[in-house]
Amino acid sequence: MKWWRLLFDLLFPKECAVCGKVLNYHEQHFCLECFADMPLTWFWNVKENPAERVFWGRANVERVYSLFYYTEKWRAPVHMLKYNGNIPVGKRMGEMLGEKIASVQDGLPVDYIVPVPLHWRKKMKRGYNQSEVIAKGIAAGLAAGGAKVPVVLPGLLKRASFTSTQTAKDRLERWHNVAKAFAFNGNCRILPPSGCHILLVDDVLTTGATLEACASILMERLGCRVSIATLAYVE
Repeated sequence: MKWWRLLFDLLFPKECAVCGKVLNYHEQHFCLECFADMPLTWFWNVKENPAERVFWGRANVERVYSLFYYTEKWRAPVHMLKYNGNIPVGKRMGEMLGEKIASVQDGLPVDYIVPVPLHWRKKMKRGYNQSEVIAKGIAAGLAAGGAKVPVVLPGLLKRASFTSTQTAKDRLERWHNVAKAFAFNGNCRILPPSGCHILLVDDVLTTGATLEACASILMERLGCRVSIATLAYVE
């Protein structure tokens, strides 16, 4: 199998998701240099971290975790997942974040993982929801880290309306853009019980407008506790 793998890599070389360098046989998704240089936030070890402060006075979330800072260099793997269909790298980054969360001794056990929903038009165009890919990776990472294995519920929230991209909007514009964009799906195959702990997942935390809207809906409709996890955090 090793020789077949070497031959396959020779014919179809894989590149680092960050720098584009051709990977060696033992490297997966990232070259060793980029992997060692990943700008980790370490938010899972710090309560009242900068990501959690984003939601102070806005949404009563329990914890907020982000794997790495959204630097110019490390936006590349997020874009590869979001726009170029690189699902494996998104799942792997989700696994890494799940393992970090599982290592937190005072972390609340996660009962359910809910990805931020994508409007059906965008999902049809891309063929997948990047937040759902990350959510499944986080679930696998939590399991690998010895934590309780949560149920991933991609259908618990839905897009009530189509919204334009948030990329070029400021904080107020982002809030108005998503204020009524999401809705609770009472027909979801599983409805979590009151008091459960839900981990809400998205790709990048910028102003928190999208995550605030989704977290508020979950807490209002289910009386649940909500924590948030994203791959990247924008300083």
